[in-house]
Amino acid sequence: PHLSWYSMKGEAKRDYPASIHFQSPWYKEYKTIEDHFARVNTALTRGKPIVKVGVIHPVESFWLHWGPNDKSAILRDTLNDRFMDVTNWLLEGSIDFDFISESLLPEQCKNAANPLKVGEMDYDVIIIPGCETLRKTTYDILNQFKASGGKLLIMGKAPYLCDAVLSDEGKKLCENAVTVDFSRSSLLQCLEENRTVTIRYSDGRLSDKYFYQLRQDNDCRWLFIVNAYEPYNKDVDRGNDVHIIIEGEYIAELYDTQNGNILPAKTEYINGRTIIKTKFYGYDSLLYRLKAGRIETAYIEESDNPFCFNVIKQGKVDYELSEPNVLLLDYAEYKLDFEKDFSGPEEILKLDNICREKLGMPERCGHIVQPYITGKITPENSLTMKFSFESEIDYSGAELALEDAQLAEITFNGHQVETDVNGYYIDPAILKIKLPDIIKGANILTVTIPFGKASNTENMFILGNFGVECIGRSPKIIPLPEKICFGGLTNQGFPFYGGTVKYKFKANSTNGKLSIRASDYRGAIIGVKIDGKKAGYIVYPPYILSVDKISDGEHDVELELFIHRYNTFGPVHLVNVKESWHGPDAWRSENDNWSYEYVLRETGILSSPAVSDQ
Repeated sequence: PHLSWYSMKGEAKRDYPASIHFQSPWYKEYKTIEDHFARVNTALTRGKPIVKVGVIHPVESFWLHWGPNDKSAILRDTLNDRFMDVTNWLLEGSIDFDFISESLLPEQCKNAANPLKVGEMDYDVIIIPGCETLRKTTYDILNQFKASGGKLLIMGKAPYLCDAVLSDEGKKLCENAVTVDFSRSSLLQCLEENRTVTIRYSDGRLSDKYFYQLRQDNDCRWLFIVNAYEPYNKDVDRGNDVHIIIEGEYIAELYDTQNGNILPAKTEYINGRTIIKTKFYGYDSLLYRLKAGRIETAYIEESDNPFCFNVIKQGKVDYELSEPNVLLLDYAEYKLDFEKDFSGPEEILKLDNICREKLGMPERCGHIVQPYITGKITPENSLTMKFSFESEIDYSGAELALEDAQLAEITFNGHQVETDVNGYYIDPAILKIKLPDIIKGANILTVTIPFGKASNTENMFILGNFGVECIGRSPKIIPLPEKICFGGLTNQGFPFYGGTVKYKFKANSTNGKLSIRASDYRGAIIGVKIDGKKAGYIVYPPYILSVDKISDGEHDVELELFIHRYNTFGPVHLVNVKESWHGPDAWRSENDNWSYEYVLRETGILSSPAVSDQ
């Protein structure tokens, strides 16, 4: 994520990811994430990593094939695939390692011996991962390491070049070295005796998705284990039972980086090894502090289903919004001051480009120049936009939010609108003014703004306590729902809403405890209150918050979903919902990647929460 936006004015709002500041409804809750990273950082910058395996980086063999794509692309791809395979096989197979740079090796390794001291690190094993060439200095150091009893592992064929020239140095290197075929099983089996940490599933299989780092910090060690890949389904995550096997006997404490608690880990000791048994969910990471010794406590197997949850019975619940609902206005008929008739309707950024082309001005997009460079540019033209929308209800008290409101001339249903600013919506650049009454049926908003090179033609928003129905490209105002269901909010009257929503219901406790599970949601985070008192957050699998020391009986529960601003300010016409980076072009996609119909992200707690008194 970014840090914070200075402003959302004009093109600035199309610099994503979102702002960790007041423009995002979840920004005060972001400490839940940042505190975790701060705690991890504190541990992983202490002491020195314990790494016993070094890998000669194969980049110089890759350089041999850096040529025209039609001559060498296949060979480069093969080398790159092998490079990625070795990296993943080692990390996924619980073998931490360092890459060794051949160019730096002579100055970092002054006296080759066993273990091989490179800089501050000492390696028991050196791997040559299918390199075609090595430097003469590398050959000399590895031969000395091997002669001193060091373990040299050559994968696939031995190097046949020395300093990129044909040589038999590679054959000599193979003598008394360990050679294996280029495969995961051969590599990991050969390194079995060199492990310091092993992570296995409870059925004995070697794990394939957990990375670790082990560090020595004075009289203790820190072990950090992270789930390296996205879960297959983040909504249904039952976790994996995992055995963490550490060479040596240690008293292990779990440092919970989410809440700062320190808990004794449940450990066993077998054949001089420490075994920690735990459950790993999709977004988990674990931090253990290891102190030499052992603690004699019986390990208690945990049940796979420690909680018995019951889905709440309410089909619809009371709710509360943190801000007014919003009707997005981004389609308008338009004309410049010298034109007689309106064109369109057209999406607002597209019509902005059309008008700029008519006037011979450059498009905005990501090519804008900051005002402190250009100085003040006075607009020479004006642009009139006419927005039309339907309403199923008469409504008083609506507001219009737009940029540069004080420069605009506005009429609504034929009535002149005073541009007296009444605060702002989301960001100080987006000002609010009061609107005359919305009428049942067709409504027309006409806005004329100065138009020039430095002008910002941006979406506008009608705010109020009403509902919005969005079908296709023509949203309309509807009555505000009295209650809402668990399920998507976009089809319950809130397609463009981006604030928070509090879901309110009752739950019973009979054992002094109450656990709440909300496992299927679309938003940033869920805040939980019980009887009006903050209880914590639901963020990650298994999406359970347990609260104890509460009275038996019925309690008021609030689940506050902190949504995002995508449907309000995001590229809502971008077809490719898998796009991972959003810059200005995402709002101006073209051809089959553009949709005049709205492409919205689902929001809401999508299925009913469940409660337990365990």
